[in-house]
Amino acid sequence: MIAIGLLIMLVLNIIYAIYNLKKRMDVWNIIAVLCILAFSLVLLFRLGTIPTIFIDEGNGMYDSWSLAKYGVDSNLISNPIYLQSFAGQGQSILYARLAGTFLKILGYSIYAYRLPLVLVAITSVILLFNVLNAFDVKSKAIFLTTMIFCTSPWLIMVSRFGMDCNVAPFMVLIGTLLLLLSTRLRVGGTKLIIGLLGTFILGLTAYSYNVGWMYLLIFIPSVFLLLYLSKNISIKELLLYIPILFIELVPIMIFAIRSNISGLNKTTHIFIWTYPKLLRSRSSESMISFDGNILHSIAKNVLDGIHMFLNNSDGFSWNSIPGIGAYYPIMLPFLMIGILVSLHRRNLVDKLLMLGFVSATPIILVVTPNYNHWIFIHFIVLSFIAVGINEIFINKKVQLAIILSYGILFLNFSSIYFNQHNISVYQYDVDVAKKVKKLGIDKYKKVYFDTTDIHFLVMIRDLVPVSPYRYQMTKNNPNSKKYLEVTSKFENYQMIDSNNLNTDIKGKSMVLLDVKKDTGIFAENKKLRKIGQEQINSETYNIYLTK
Repeated sequence: MIAIGLLIMLVLNIIYAIYNLKKRMDVWNIIAVLCILAFSLVLLFRLGTIPTIFIDEGNGMYDSWSLAKYGVDSNLISNPIYLQSFAGQGQSILYARLAGTFLKILGYSIYAYRLPLVLVAITSVILLFNVLNAFDVKSKAIFLTTMIFCTSPWLIMVSRFGMDCNVAPFMVLIGTLLLLLSTRLRVGGTKLIIGLLGTFILGLTAYSYNVGWMYLLIFIPSVFLLLYLSKNISIKELLLYIPILFIELVPIMIFAIRSNISGLNKTTHIFIWTYPKLLRSRSSESMISFDGNILHSIAKNVLDGIHMFLNNSDGFSWNSIPGIGAYYPIMLPFLMIGILVSLHRRNLVDKLLMLGFVSATPIILVVTPNYNHWIFIHFIVLSFIAVGINEIFINKKVQLAIILSYGILFLNFSSIYFNQHNISVYQYDVDVAKKVKKLGIDKYKKVYFDTTDIHFLVMIRDLVPVSPYRYQMTKNNPNSKKYLEVTSKFENYQMIDSNNLNTDIKGKSMVLLDVKKDTGIFAENKKLRKIGQEQINSETYNIYLTK
């Protein structure tokens, strides 16, 4: 249902964009549309060129496929409000549900899993173009805003891999833009439908990233209050939107409370939802320590965040390229200009941007900085940069200089980003499934392995999937509710210690020994026959067959 809604929204936005282009036909609007078209083509046709899959992305893909095909997640939970994931640490549900339809129709592939995020990103920039036109913004400003968004390294990178949290800022952007669009429509059914849709999509943010709970707690009430006080939304509309939003958010609010209180943190069914027990808290991975001097921890966290942006990288190859960052280093002056202009001018959009930044303040204070953790700040920063550049876009020489600068910066970013082939920790090689198929692993009774790759079995499960029922039956601690993570076996895979010469090896089996661990003694002792070598993910394996 969500996937169908996304496609309908994309089509309607394209139709509306064509209407806006005809209505306000000029060079700047035409170039803006060309920017959106180029952005869309880059995302759609370069989607499969990313050589790596982030571990959380792989886990999400397996859960998404399991839900779509079998009606249960990898832990055999039906209709979960939140995913336990492979180790009980949890992942949000929205993107898994959205991508499941695409996996079911297009088959199990990383392209199919990432495609809905690309469509969400394309929908966002088209909707941005439409809303700016609806507010009669000058065509030059529309072009500049579109160019800044469509050439942003962060926006391109975040749109091309399916982390569950990556969809969250798009829900905020689309929901807010639809609410803004509804304010430009006459009182009637269409206005209410657009407003309700915007409210609903804004609420979906809570199902896309748990850090978003902090953000929405400030942002949603502030947006509705601003729109009401500025006479853009009536009290009658609020009396319709707020109850719908409340009903939408109650289930995830219940989960947020239950999962953070040890006595309530257990798997239970409420209405249509299953509330899973989380065996591990993710707060330690994303939140500052609240032990000791909290003010010192907050100050250090803010300084770390400032350093991340000034350094133009968060240190993760899937998020940023060192030296290029999220928005290009030379954009900092325009960001500062944009903030000052918005503080002085304070029109409706300026106030929304400031509300967005204020809403992100709790995240900046207590959530450890990286581009994913601070994900709600990026569209705000891009918008402030657009405001700043629009302020100095005054004559043809300046215009040409800015456009050429962005073109050069984008080409430089593209030449580096699209040619990256490094595989680092927490990443999988997208070609693993092909290599496993090439080895014909499914023909063997057992596949024994010894490796330095700590995520080997998780990677195999995520990229060469078996049914979640089969996975649960054959893993360590079958169907256990206490030990969720893959330990040493499932299906026909079994980890061994190649230093233990007493290890029992069955006939008609394959043995994969990481070259870093293969001394040759194990193979000689077990009379194994070497048939070659293969690189799987970041490690090289000697391949043996039992004689």
